[in-house]
Amino acid sequence: MEKLLEIKNLTKKYYEGTTENRVVDNVSMEVKKGEFVVIMGASGSGKTSLLHLIAGIDTCDEGTVKYSICPEGEGFGHMGEKAKALFRRTNIGIVFQQQCLIPDLTVYENIMLPMMLVRRPTGEKSHVGHGRGQDFRASRKETIFNLCSQFGLKEHVSKYPSQLSGGQQQRAAILRSVINKPPILLCDEPTGSLNSAQTELVMDLLNELNRQGQTIILVTHDMKVAIRGERVVYIEDGRVEGELKFEKNEYEETEQERRNDREQKLMSFLGKRGW
Repeated sequence: MEKLLEIKNLTKKYYEGTTENRVVDNVSMEVKKGEFVVIMGASGSGKTSLLHLIAGIDTCDEGTVKYSICPEGEGFGHMGEKAKALFRRTNIGIVFQQQCLIPDLTVYENIMLPMMLVRRPTGEKSHVGHGRGQDFRASRKETIFNLCSQFGLKEHVSKYPSQLSGGQQQRAAILRSVINKPPILLCDEPTGSLNSAQTELVMDLLNELNRQGQTIILVTHDMKVAIRGERVVYIEDGRVEGELKFEKNEYEETEQERRNDREQKLMSFLGKRGW
């Protein structure tokens, strides 16, 4: 698979007086197009800090974050804040633990918002059917309704976030994050506030998006969530302390006994690292 993201010697420091605290410490890793990578670690291990550096929300003190889709492979270190914001808007979908839906907008309007923020040069073909005038509006509506139908939100497109369950809100937030088909989707504990049934539905959605080619990096402390990925990266004290690889899409293709076996492999992997 083609490399999408390359991280080299990434370090983020904070200071308490004269004491240096490296929340991300010399991390190097690659993510290929179409991969589903899970980052695990205890609270305070640096998972979210690493994700923020990958997203360009925070800046590193050392090292580089490079996307193959950046002009000439430039890293975030060569971009100003406006350039990084534009790159994120166009190329990175972000999902947080709290759904961050706008309460005064319907599900349809929330999902539509990123489509209105991205503007392309006249004549440039869009993968989500952007266009002009009525053609644009009709195509936009069709795209949103098709997505909502596919992922169980068809009956809720006209509802407001307060009228949805937590799982429905999170699914709407995920669809909003991928509506412009960004090359990479970053998820920070997307099931952290959901019950087990809602978690299953959200992870079903993410697995289906991944099957369709969406690259995903997901932060979690939940083993049942982690086994849905194809590679688990374990972080401790800001450092990568090991990786565990699963065969792609094995989770959906096996019976419960095989799923239990996969969870046992992850438990063994984490147990050796003091989980």
